[in-house]
Amino acid sequence: MKKLVVTIIFLFTLFIFVKPAFADVEYSIKDVQIDAYLMENGDVAVKERFTYDFEDEFNGLTRTIIPKNDTAIEDFEANENGKSLKVEKEDSEYKVHRKGNEETVTIDLRYTIKNGVEVYQDVAQFYWPFFDSSNESAYENMTIYVHPPAEADPVTAYGYDEAYDTAEVTADGGAVFSLGYVKDGKNGDIQVVYDAALFGAAPLTSEKMMKDSILEQIADNEAKLAAFQDRTAWLNHIAPYVVGGFGLFLVLLLFVSMRQNMELNHDVQRRMKDELTIPKLKMSLPATIYYTNPFTPNDQLLTSSLLELVRKGYVRTKNQETFLLVDRNTEYDHEYMLINFLFDKIGDGKTFRFKDLQTFLEDESNHNEYHEHVQAWIYAIKQEVKSKELTKAKKGFRWTVALLSLLLVPLAVFFGIHELFMWMIVSIILFLGLLAFSLFYTPKTLEGAIVWEEWKQFNKNFDRIPPNQLEKWSTDEQIISVNYAYGMNDKGIKVWNNPIFKQTSNKSMDSSSVMMYLLIASTANLHFSEADTVTAATSNSSSTTTGGTGTGVGGGGGGSGAF
Repeated sequence: MKKLVVTIIFLFTLFIFVKPAFADVEYSIKDVQIDAYLMENGDVAVKERFTYDFEDEFNGLTRTIIPKNDTAIEDFEANENGKSLKVEKEDSEYKVHRKGNEETVTIDLRYTIKNGVEVYQDVAQFYWPFFDSSNESAYENMTIYVHPPAEADPVTAYGYDEAYDTAEVTADGGAVFSLGYVKDGKNGDIQVVYDAALFGAAPLTSEKMMKDSILEQIADNEAKLAAFQDRTAWLNHIAPYVVGGFGLFLVLLLFVSMRQNMELNHDVQRRMKDELTIPKLKMSLPATIYYTNPFTPNDQLLTSSLLELVRKGYVRTKNQETFLLVDRNTEYDHEYMLINFLFDKIGDGKTFRFKDLQTFLEDESNHNEYHEHVQAWIYAIKQEVKSKELTKAKKGFRWTVALLSLLLVPLAVFFGIHELFMWMIVSIILFLGLLAFSLFYTPKTLEGAIVWEEWKQFNKNFDRIPPNQLEKWSTDEQIISVNYAYGMNDKGIKVWNNPIFKQTSNKSMDSSSVMMYLLIASTANLHFSEADTVTAATSNSSSTTTGGTGTGVGGGGGGSGAF
């Protein structure tokens, strides 16, 4: 039960505190001013001024401009204080080279949008996305100015998404969009509508009458926003009750399971003996190790398992590095699998030497095979543990919790869409908590709890065992303690000056035999650890950036960055 609670807390912490990796260059874009000069021929001359605050060394800045369908970007140039800067273009990204270190830089960009103005029979519009959701940088203060070719009236100016409710029409017919702070990953199309007569030299985009359609589009957007705000208010109203209900459900599950676990532990403690002895094996030692510590590293489990083969007489040692096969008729499947792997696959069928393991792994083509054999062997150990029915499956109950947790997924999505981020985060946390409960809730049976507690007490009290108690231990029990110690990586048992290895004068204890096992264990653990390191799967991650259509109006968009 404690592991379940720790797992849930870990998932919460991971979600809340783990941050994504940032770009190599640390910077912020303090100010952005964009001036769009609409020309009579329908082209748009754009001047952009970006003020970057760099916190470390940099090579320049980037500007991505994804033109709308049927438009093009031409004559892109960059300068600083009138000095021209080198520009490299790759797809829709422009790299402006300007090296520096820890300074504030203001760069002017100029380019022309060919056919940037859409001209119809009655009206013309400049409908453009200067950035879209692909933008990876926040703008701390953005202002966009749209200048008509001549004074104009009437003028309709409208902004979408981040540009919504930021438009103002000036006395001469220009439009100003005061966006202020713009988060990265957002859209923000602007739309300015003029009389078509201002663009007499521009080709017609279409011979349609578009004024009513444009005004209807704006009205539709206003209606959608109103509906969105109504849904947001409704979701915000029900959120405390719905999310709170799931929260109470999770708390109730944890409370009931913890209470049941406490009652089980109380029952186990009543049955425990005060005598400090090595617990009787109720399944194989590798299965016992796996049950009491499912996260035991492979090399430690392999070490203990090989020692068990020796203790049980299936294998005998010639020296610390060499093992001879005595008997294949093992008690458990995983013991047979380990013999087959070490002696037949790696050794010569009768002998296994750690030198053979090194030779086997020198061929990289064997690494995957080694890993597969080890995983199959561990699976066989898991099957033995499962066959002992030390835990309750509770499949129906766990499936019910898992299915109920899935209800939080669409709820979190709705909260996110409606920008109720606090409720979205809480919903995700509760989803992870309920999901973790459904995955890891496997309460122990009474027998399972007794096995767990016996070995836990053995670990805890080993250093406090009095000499007169040690005298009662057989050589077999001493060897089991060594094997278990290496499986659990218990340094308190493994140390050379442990009392169990100092009882050389006691005739009832075969100290030399135990010491030999300790030497073999140290050697085996070293070799299996090296094998794990050599064969460890490595994952190579790579990221690619592909050009594509922007998410702004007409497939356009853009963004800013640095390198």
